[in-house]
Amino acid sequence: MEAALEAGLTRHIGVSNFSSRKLHDLLDHCRIRPEVNQVELHPLLQQVSLWTDCTAEGIHITAYSPLGSLDRPAVVKAPDAPVLLEHPVICAIAAERGCTPAQVLLAWHVQRGISTIPKSVTPARLRENLAAAAIELSPDERARIEALDQNIRLVDGSFWLMDGGPWTLQTLWDAP
Repeated sequence: MEAALEAGLTRHIGVSNFSSRKLHDLLDHCRIRPEVNQVELHPLLQQVSLWTDCTAEGIHITAYSPLGSLDRPAVVKAPDAPVLLEHPVICAIAAERGCTPAQVLLAWHVQRGISTIPKSVTPARLRENLAAAAIELSPDERARIEALDQNIRLVDGSFWLMDGGPWTLQTLWDAP
């Protein structure tokens, strides 16, 4: 990626799914620091220590699956996986504010300085997503959302594992 940047083939470089451990290992060896780390991030998987580390290193976080990735393939979806857009706390805040659960989730990310990449192809949903930037959640609402963190991955990464490959879910996510 550094060579692509130096050759003018891109203006910015970043990484995806880097844990704090992997990120610091990269920073110890790279010549050009990544500008962004794209990771799964939502109220059920807030990755606070990673967010803190990235912020301290000046690396922006971009959240994928910020709405819970409802359309992810069945092969990567646990049968009992929670549905973030139907979570009672998110729905209650949306009802209190007169907006959608998706807008609550996106507003929460934006207020934390995290960019999001929600999937949408419907013009009305695209407009709805953009309108979320104008929603200012109260400290109480943010606290209610932050209390939802359960370290639940909705995209667990098992589809990256191969028989005989070097990775396990524990090494992929640097889990204890």
